[in-house]
Amino acid sequence: MANRKIDARVGQLVLWAWLLVSLIPVVFMVVTSLKPPGVATSVPPTWLFRPTLDNYAMVLTGGGTGQAFAPLVLNSVIVTVGSTILTILLAVPAAYALSLREFRPRRFLSSWILSTYMFPPMVSVVPLFILAGNLGLFDTYPILIVPYAAINLPIAVWILRSSILQIPYAIQEAAMLDGLTRWGILRRVLWPLLVPSVATAAILTAILSWNEFLLALSLTRQDAKTAAVGIMEFTGMFGTDWGLLTAASTVIVAPIIVLTLVLRRRIISGLTFGAVK
Repeated sequence: MANRKIDARVGQLVLWAWLLVSLIPVVFMVVTSLKPPGVATSVPPTWLFRPTLDNYAMVLTGGGTGQAFAPLVLNSVIVTVGSTILTILLAVPAAYALSLREFRPRRFLSSWILSTYMFPPMVSVVPLFILAGNLGLFDTYPILIVPYAAINLPIAVWILRSSILQIPYAIQEAAMLDGLTRWGILRRVLWPLLVPSVATAAILTAILSWNEFLLALSLTRQDAKTAAVGIMEFTGMFGTDWGLLTAASTVIVAPIIVLTLVLRRRIISGLTFGAVK
């Protein structure tokens, strides 16, 4: 027992040490974003300074680059929310269908759907670019929302299907004996039990959509450009404005961190419910 306690303590210390080391870049980014313009580029770095929010004001209003960063963040929010909702709406019924015992090719299709997650998104850039031009969807929200949903759909389907399989099938059989249809079983019986797994799939989808760069760079120019693409404007030919760059990076990272901290219990319960084996 004593050896196990010592091993547990050592393991906790290692994890905490690894966490602190991993947070060093984040802390450095936040600290640099609070430095005045002259102090942010000093070498070696200055650690004693008067914090200021001027970098955030310049980033959000466009005072530093001529283009306001706030509309780009709004575009990212719209694209992320839209792709997440579309992914969940498609993944829940698909996962339910792939969990039915009466559906014989369910195992083959499940494995095939998961294998499509290994498909590199960069391969689809040129076809999507041509399709967007032919349909007049270039630089619009749908040209990002639909591909993001398609890219994230396999992992969401697999997470939800694994969770449904953890629910005793006898519950569905009892519901059918009571006269519920398949849609009624999904809506009244399974959906309340799948809330943690749906939250897990939604958060993963939101994070992947929020951070996506290649498709947003290739398929947008101005109207639907996201924050991940707009951050490039703080690095130019003649140098990098580190104060503005770190402020914009903090604006991008903060929503994901807050979302994860607020919904961390949902994520953990979704994963421990058998969402990922």
